[in-house]
Amino acid sequence: MKRILRNIGFALGMLSVMVACEDDIDPEITELETDRTFSPVNLTAFIRNQIEIELNWDVKDDVDEYLVEFSQDSLKFNTIIRTVTVSPDEVPIRETFSGETIYSARVSAISEGQQQSKWSEIAVRTGSEQIFLPIEGPEIQDTYATVQWVAGSEVTNLLVVPGNMLLPLSDAQKTAGEATIEGLKGATDYVVSIYNGEIKRGTTQFSTLKEANVFPIDDLSAVIDAAAEGDTLILASGAYNLGGKEITKSITIEGQKFYDMPVIEGQFSCASAVSSVTLRFLDMQGGGGAYGQFFNASAAECNLGALNVEGCEISGYSNNIVYNNSGGTYGDIYISGTYIHDIPGGGGDGFDFRGGAVGSLTVENSTITTGIRSLLRMQVPADVSFTNCTFYRACNADNGNNSGFFRMSGGGNSLEVSNCLFVETGVEGAGGVVYGNWARAGNISEEVVLTYSTNFYFDEIGLWEGEYTDPGAVDAAEADPGFVDPENGDFTVTNQLLIDLGVGDSRWLQ
Repeated sequence: MKRILRNIGFALGMLSVMVACEDDIDPEITELETDRTFSPVNLTAFIRNQIEIELNWDVKDDVDEYLVEFSQDSLKFNTIIRTVTVSPDEVPIRETFSGETIYSARVSAISEGQQQSKWSEIAVRTGSEQIFLPIEGPEIQDTYATVQWVAGSEVTNLLVVPGNMLLPLSDAQKTAGEATIEGLKGATDYVVSIYNGEIKRGTTQFSTLKEANVFPIDDLSAVIDAAAEGDTLILASGAYNLGGKEITKSITIEGQKFYDMPVIEGQFSCASAVSSVTLRFLDMQGGGGAYGQFFNASAAECNLGALNVEGCEISGYSNNIVYNNSGGTYGDIYISGTYIHDIPGGGGDGFDFRGGAVGSLTVENSTITTGIRSLLRMQVPADVSFTNCTFYRACNADNGNNSGFFRMSGGGNSLEVSNCLFVETGVEGAGGVVYGNWARAGNISEEVVLTYSTNFYFDEIGLWEGEYTDPGAVDAAEADPGFVDPENGDFTVTNQLLIDLGVGDSRWLQ
C-alpha cells in the first residue's frame, strides 16, 4: 500500500510540474529582430582565366552594400591588399590577381541602421598566369618557333626547356609581344615560360616538326610496301591517293604538320598478324562513299595488337569507322583528338564489331558529327570507353537498323560514358519512328559493368527512349552548350557550366 501511495504522489507531482511548464511557455517567435546584419551565406570562389577570382554568395534584399577584402595571409587578414565595395546587383564579382598564389577573401554585409555583419571567409589558389597567345601552326617549324604574348606586358625573359635557354627580351620584342626562338632541334617537345623577373607569367608548349620522308609525288601504297617493320613515315602536306591498303607490318604513318594535314583518299585493312599501327595527323577521306570504312579487319587471320588513331580527321566513308565482320582480332583500339564526320551509315554502324574478338576500344577527346547509323555495335565482349566526346547530329540515319549510341550485346566486360555531350542527336523517321536511343531495350548485356558520369544533352530526339527513359540513370543533365557555329564545324562551347566541368571534346572548351 505504501508503494502505491508513493507512485500516486509521484504522478501528481509530475502533473503539477507539466502544468507549471505550460504556463511558462513563451509565445511563438515569428520574427527575429537583431541590431546586426546577417553574414553572407553560401560564399563560393571560382578561378576564371587562371588568375581571376570570382566570388559569389546569396544576396539579401535588406542589404545596402557588401564590403569585400582580400589578403595573402591564409585567412588571418592581418594585411589587406585590396578592398572592394559592391551593391547586391553587382554580385558575383571578379578581381584579377597574380598567378599560382593563395588568396583569402572575406565578405561582410552592411545595412543602414544596423551593425556591420560578421565576416564570411574563403581561401582560393589562382592558376598559372597565361599571357601567351595560342601558337598557330605555321609558327612552329623544325629548328625554330615564334611565340606571342599580350603586347606591352611587363616581361623580362623567356626560359626554354629542354636546354634551359634563358633568353632576355628586347624592348622591341616586349612592345610587339613576339619573339622567335632559334637553334631548336627537330621532332622535339619544348616548354617555354615567360617571366617578369622571378614571376612566371605564362607557359606554352609545342613540338618542332619532324623531317618529312614521304611527299605527294610519291606512290604512298608503294612506300608502305617498301617500309621495314616498325618504320615511321612522315608525310608532307598535300594529297595522296592510297586506295584500299592492307597493312602487313607494324608501322606509323604521320602527317608532318598537324595544322596542314596530308589528305589521303582510301582505306586501311588488316588480314594478318600485325603488332601495331599508329595513324597520326592524317586527313582520311572515303571518296564520298567510294570506300565503306576507314579501317577493316578484312579476314579472320587479322590479329592487330594495337590500333592508335591520334589527331586525325575521318570523313566521307559510306558506313563504318572501324569494322570487323570477318572473325578477325583487334587488341586495343585507341582514338584520341579526332574529328569524325559525314559518314551516313546506310549499311553499317560506326564502331561495328559483329564477330571475332576485341580487347578494348577507347575513344576520348573526339568529335563525331553529321551521320553514323549506330555509334557502337559491340557484339563481342570488350572494354569500351567514351570520355570527353562531343556528339552532334549523330545516330541520325532514318534506318530500322539504327539502334542508337551504345550496343554492348556481346555478353560481358565494361562500358564507360563520361563527360560526353550529346546535341541534336537522333531523328524522327518515316511514320514517326524515333531513332537515336542511348541504347535500345535489351542491347546491353546484363553482365556488362556500366560506368556513367557527368554527361550532358540538348535538343535531342529519342535519346531517352528504349533502355533508358530517365537521363539520371546515365548521370545526364540538360544544358545548351551554346555552340559558336556548328553549321560550319565550330563547336566551341560558351556555356560556363560545361566549361567548368570539362564536358565534351576539350578542343572546344575555352
